[in-house]
Amino acid sequence: MAKLVLETSKPTEASVVVKEALELEALRIKYSLNLARSRLEKFENKYNISSDRFIDEWSAEDLQGGDMEYVEWEGEYRMASRLNERLLTIESIEYAAS
Repeated sequence: MAKLVLETSKPTEASVVVKEALELEALRIKYSLNLARSRLEKFENKYNISSDRFIDEWSAEDLQGGDMEYVEWEGEYRMASRLNERLLTIESIEYAAS
């Protein structure tokens, strides 16, 4: 496991600030991820296919709305994936007092 070292003249206060900032960022990401999942669900219900399968197998020609709808669905999928990775990274951080 890698360690990240921060130097400060106020270690207790800095620890609280960093922890709160990460918690706030995690909440923001969870909110954004819920919005993205909601938008993905609309596409999945409309076309009766999972987003994972859509990304792996479908093209713009397969969609009733064509190119624009394809771009929107793929964009939401990619955004949700990036948000999920970022959330996992934040949640993997462990705090250790020194």
